[in-house]
Amino acid sequence: MTHGRRAAVLAIVLVACGLKNAPVAPELVRPTPPAKLAATAVGDGIRLTWRRPVAYTGGGRMRDLGRFEIERAPAPTGPFVLVGTLTLADQQRFRQQRDLEWTDHDVERGGDYAYRVIAFTLDGARSAPSSVAQAHYLPAAAATPHDAR
Repeated sequence: MTHGRRAAVLAIVLVACGLKNAPVAPELVRPTPPAKLAATAVGDGIRLTWRRPVAYTGGGRMRDLGRFEIERAPAPTGPFVLVGTLTLADQQRFRQQRDLEWTDHDVERGGDYAYRVIAFTLDGARSAPSSVAQAHYLPAAAATPHDAR
């Protein structure tokens, strides 16, 4: 096979396999962490609010955000355990509502809680955890939010 013929065969193989862009390193297609996490005691639990990521760590615009995992600990240093999941419906994914919320109903009066949120793409790429937000649960008293530090 001549050099020109080998190059033509290689070009056909590359076109046929659908290769359009160079591969991207996995660490560049992870979601950025959720931002502005806040925890507020409300009558039926502790409400968490946060801003969803809209970009990958590599800078590209994200369109495949799939879910969030919510972790709780008795102190800001942990240990954190999974207490809930918020899965985005197609409508939420495409409309890209920036602020999201979730309420932890499994809290005890007088308890102190620390939370963090992790974002996942549809194919399972995981963000770094958000910053930690804390709340003290006293439903009868006027509660004050403790923003992430």
